[in-house]
Amino acid sequence: MNIRELSDNDIKSSEADNNYSPLFFRIRGNNNERKELDFLIASNTNIRISNTIYAQLKELVKTRKPWLRMTPADIDKEIELHIKDTSLNDYGVWVYFPWKQSLVHLLDKEEFIELRTNRNKYKITDDEQNLLAEKKIGIIGLSVGQSIALTIAMERICGQIRLADFDTADLSNLNRLRTGVGNIGTLKTIIAAREILEMDPFIDVKLFSDGVTENNIDDFLTADGKLDLLIEVCDGLDVKVLSRFKAREYGIPVVMDTNDRGMFDVERFDLEPNRPILHGLAEGLDPKSIKGLSNEDKVPFILSMVGVDTISSRLKASMMEVEQSLSTWPQLASSVTLGGALTTDVSRRILLNHFHASGRYYVDFDELIKDPVDQSKLPDNSRFFGPDEMDVTTLNQIASKYSPSVKSLPVNDSLITNLLKAAAAAPSGGNAQPWKFLYKDNRIFIIHDEHFSYSLLDFRNEGTYIGFGSMLENIEIAASQLNVGIQVDEFPLKDDLRLIAVVNFTDKPTIHALDYLAPVIFSRVTSRNVGERTSISDIDKHALTAVANSIPGALLHLFEDLDTITELTDVLTSAERVRLLNPRGHFDTFIRELRFNKFQTEASEDGMDINTLNMTNSEKAGLQIARDPAAVEFLNKLEKGTGFKKISRKPLMTASCLAVVSMNRNDATGFLHGGRVVERVWLEANHRGISFQPVSQAIFLLSRFNAHEKSDFNEFEQAELAKISVGLNQILQFPENRYPVFIFRLFFAEQPKDRALRRPLKKVLFLD
Repeated sequence: MNIRELSDNDIKSSEADNNYSPLFFRIRGNNNERKELDFLIASNTNIRISNTIYAQLKELVKTRKPWLRMTPADIDKEIELHIKDTSLNDYGVWVYFPWKQSLVHLLDKEEFIELRTNRNKYKITDDEQNLLAEKKIGIIGLSVGQSIALTIAMERICGQIRLADFDTADLSNLNRLRTGVGNIGTLKTIIAAREILEMDPFIDVKLFSDGVTENNIDDFLTADGKLDLLIEVCDGLDVKVLSRFKAREYGIPVVMDTNDRGMFDVERFDLEPNRPILHGLAEGLDPKSIKGLSNEDKVPFILSMVGVDTISSRLKASMMEVEQSLSTWPQLASSVTLGGALTTDVSRRILLNHFHASGRYYVDFDELIKDPVDQSKLPDNSRFFGPDEMDVTTLNQIASKYSPSVKSLPVNDSLITNLLKAAAAAPSGGNAQPWKFLYKDNRIFIIHDEHFSYSLLDFRNEGTYIGFGSMLENIEIAASQLNVGIQVDEFPLKDDLRLIAVVNFTDKPTIHALDYLAPVIFSRVTSRNVGERTSISDIDKHALTAVANSIPGALLHLFEDLDTITELTDVLTSAERVRLLNPRGHFDTFIRELRFNKFQTEASEDGMDINTLNMTNSEKAGLQIARDPAAVEFLNKLEKGTGFKKISRKPLMTASCLAVVSMNRNDATGFLHGGRVVERVWLEANHRGISFQPVSQAIFLLSRFNAHEKSDFNEFEQAELAKISVGLNQILQFPENRYPVFIFRLFFAEQPKDRALRRPLKKVLFLD
């Protein structure tokens, strides 16, 4: 026998039809229906018959006289009195469920409802049960909605239920959808309707199996009588907005369960006809405006609606893995079942006029039922903070150690201001600006304040020295352009490298070959824009290489081949992943570095405004979700977090080239001079219309890792860094006496619209 593999179309065509309506046969005194029932039984040899009418009658008569202790004989007598001259076979109604080929003998509607709801008493009184029987409820979305619909039907808090969903059941839905594997490929509306009607064939179930649309929303809400309550639990933002605007128009209350932390929304449009939809969290959206939004544009509204800061850490972690190790976000049967119970309870109280408030509520089991908090095991982020910020006393103490080798001439305040404005325009890791200036004895003391730069990436202050090297380059270029003589004394205190340099003023004007770049100092900018991959001309490459190699011991390496860029991109994005998964790296990034709103940016005057990152809405959403350290810690334990690579991969892959600055030494001076190289190349590139983006995380992470500072990394992170180290070395193939100190992307794109803020000079310059 050959077995043919079924296609999806074969499966669909072999399914029973979408019939969900039971057939009723009331045969007492109705010969036509008796004949139809007899024909049904005779013509269907596979029919399954369930006849428990005696058991139902037995229970009915007992519940009507609960004070009596009836013997079997008493029960039989009560049943005979109840059914009178009707035979047991003819009493009640026979109900046929075509999709199951099942024929069931039941009490008829009134008695069926009486008995089925008997154990609701007196949490629900008879009057209340009768009132609820007149109510109409609509449910949009039948994943979470199926549990809600079944619970509503079990409790029987309505007489009519309308179900809307366009989707069919997949195998992966069965983790929270109560149905069998035989229903894979069946419409969710049909599955839910059959479940309800097998439980209670007298509930009026109406289906909208194309889902809710602009064309049918009015019918869904009002045809055959206006809904008394709308339950919206669908995924689509368009339908969420449309259904609420329409519900508000018709004065229908709306409830929503979100399946995470027991979050539950109530919007009493029946009592508050002017209430903003979704508590005002969807401000700016209406059924017309949402049509013009791409999925990307919808992300901020979705995050606002769900409350990005209030969703559970595990959901955040899962959302960061969507389209990485997950196809979509998770839903658990326990949460879905809780949603069914919660929604039914609130809906009943709304319908009975027992509950009137709008709002957002949480029934979070993780918070309600949990182990006592062990304070000693709570994360201690204080270890991630550096030393206290330096005050002027400390600055003077450092400066007092300096023994000048040359006399420094007095200069006017304007010149000092101009030089230090150029100095403060230098780049720094994360825009930390870890500098203080002290003007004393006619000299400018440039001092490193580690309070601002202390971080996972700044091992041995190497990243900071890159920034200070850039600063010294700016000072010399500006001095040449201003026709002032300076002599820079680098690291003059061998036992205290906090004193980066001392600028002495001389009577011999400084001449810098690159002083034509002086105007670019203030327009120089980090660009994270994405452009088309365009080659850099040989003339530009020669100019960039020349300014870099003019620093003794420095070399500039340009990688333009796409295969090499791809390999290097994987290394660099893997390093970014490790940084963001690492607890200290995560803290540095999300607490110390990133600024998520205008208030934060203007208050700190440092760090990186996320508007300067040129991210899409979904990427910004990813960052907001990734702010939760518990979510990222969970990803770290799972050894996931590949979504962090995705965010930074696209810009790198569109680079004209990836560039590496190397030096012949990897000590403090090597990185300081490397910073001079970086600034020269950066200024020259921007001067020539070439955009520049630092991407050096791998170098600074590997410095810490290769120095055996492995206590900063867990086993997973160490394994990843070992791979990164091997990968980077294979690409660079540097000899033993050549050390990478900085990596950056060169490309062509529009200039960024937003720039990082700088602290004003008055906050970093101190006068003796």
